[in-house]
Amino acid sequence: MREAMAGSDPHGDVLRPAGVLIVDDDPIVYLTVTAVLAGLDRPVFHATSHAAAERIVEQGFRGVVLLDLGLPEDDGRPERDGLLLVEPLRRRAPDNPIIVLTSKDDLASIVAAMKSGVQDFLVKGSQGFIERLEAATRMALAEFERAAARERAPRQDRLRAELIFASASMHAVLADIERLGNSKVSVLIQGPSGTGKEVVAHAIHEGGNRRGGPFVAVNCAGIPDTLLESELLGYERGAFTGALARKAGKFEAADGGTIFFDEIGEMSLPLQAKLLRLLQDGGFERLGGNTTVSVDVRVISATNRDLAAKVQAGTFREDLYYRLAVFTLQLPSLRDRPEDIEPLSMHFLRRACQDERKPLLRLPPEVLRLLQSHPWPGNVRQLQNVIKHAVVVAQGPTLTIGDMPDSFISSIAAVVASGAVLEQRPIRSLEPPRRGHAGVAERLDTLLDEAFPDSTVLPTMDDLEAAGIRLAMKRLEGNRKQSAERLQISRATLYRRIDPVAPRGRRRSGVSGVAGDRDARMLHSEPAQGEGPGIIRH
Repeated sequence: MREAMAGSDPHGDVLRPAGVLIVDDDPIVYLTVTAVLAGLDRPVFHATSHAAAERIVEQGFRGVVLLDLGLPEDDGRPERDGLLLVEPLRRRAPDNPIIVLTSKDDLASIVAAMKSGVQDFLVKGSQGFIERLEAATRMALAEFERAAARERAPRQDRLRAELIFASASMHAVLADIERLGNSKVSVLIQGPSGTGKEVVAHAIHEGGNRRGGPFVAVNCAGIPDTLLESELLGYERGAFTGALARKAGKFEAADGGTIFFDEIGEMSLPLQAKLLRLLQDGGFERLGGNTTVSVDVRVISATNRDLAAKVQAGTFREDLYYRLAVFTLQLPSLRDRPEDIEPLSMHFLRRACQDERKPLLRLPPEVLRLLQSHPWPGNVRQLQNVIKHAVVVAQGPTLTIGDMPDSFISSIAAVVASGAVLEQRPIRSLEPPRRGHAGVAERLDTLLDEAFPDSTVLPTMDDLEAAGIRLAMKRLEGNRKQSAERLQISRATLYRRIDPVAPRGRRRSGVSGVAGDRDARMLHSEPAQGEGPGIIRH
């Protein structure tokens, strides 16, 4: 058996080609498999029992494990189910792919193997076994080495995989994360709800030398004050009613890694005092205990509140604030970085389609423009939810505005009705629009394109004219004179379009209900000022 430590780093940074570990007590199988894999030119290791396989992986083996389902223990006890070895192997090296080799060609064994998380299942002696073994091992090795290469990639590449952005403001945030590097300083992340503060906290953790340690998140707003202390510090058996056994707290669980306090501004003053003492001392006692527990933990906090203002108001301890805010990151709202909407939308679209097991849907330009026009008060989290809703309800290969949540459609309609163009520039509502006004034309094009996504149903000119008249009469509270001026038509023309009984040959726009049938009938006897009494009907 070859020594597994040769050429490998126990921390997972592969320094030479990944190897193959054959876990099988049959020497004929070992020799056969070794011969099959000779063309791969990879180091091959051999274990004949559970304990031997665990020792090899524990010593640093990294690569593909070929696992037999029936193996004896070292002390000669009867064979055990090889699947029992999957969990300890995964615990020691979670990235090592495992391929099961067995002579048991039955459905129950296959289902059990797949549920345990193995990558493939091969039946010894079956037709095409040799070819399948070589192909499966080759593919597993390639995927393992791709993952190892990603892990060895420069820190900035890993951070870019965590953060999705195109804007200059988020490039500045990334630069700050890079500057933090392997520092242990406490970081305070500030920004509105939904801007991705926890994602940034993860990026800071992954970007430093603690990325191999735990990342433990604590939602300060989600845990009652009465429980937060026990959650943070842990407790001994009998510390309080219901404490039936010792439990480690969040700080203990984060030893060697990062603890992330989300919504730190919601923490009560008494707990703030205890947290400050904990950060100052670097050690603590579990509730009900008298033994000091020392931990090595980096602290990252996040809040959507203005902590400096809370300090001034006396609702947040000044000394704790300065302890937490050694380095401060400010995340911008999504509306302040519209360049990020497209890459974020595509990222969430891919993820949602994958989650819903749908082929990747198309995001057409007109829908993207509507997404980019939205103010997004809920920031990135709201955008993610809108995209996910649209993917769930979408029936065709392309997302449409009709697939969006009703709340999103209503808010877009409100923006249009308020006279704001898609780029959120206000229109001067008192200035009559010029013919061919570009902003109005663009909005109409977008809305019509969304309302009529195909050629099966298209609006007639009467429909379009009626919609324009209804909008004008509604916005101007039924004032026909102003409506005619804003629509750039004569009042006589407006009256003819409203007239529900216009003479034959005249177009009627179906707008008699704008001011009610009674008002429409009154138009017959109400001559326009300065115009002859018969002009309404001619």
